Amino acid sequence: MSEIKLKVRGMKCAGCVKRVDDALRAMPGVTSVKVDLKGAEVVVIGDVTADAVRHKIVETGYKVD
Repeated sequence: MSEIKLKVRGMKCAGCVKRVDDALRAMPGVTSVKVDLKGAEVVVIGDVTADAVRHKIVETGYKVD
């Protein structure tokens, strides 16, 4: 199990947070997701890779630093 922290660009409202949160929670192996709008950051805990999380965020329509 790992903790992945990534900066996300493009989230501007609570709807964006929900979209990212829902997409990440739907990933196999994810046990916890925290999306911080102000800090423009996501923290994902689970049996997933950082590349997979990055790909899912980009697929959802946002950019990852």
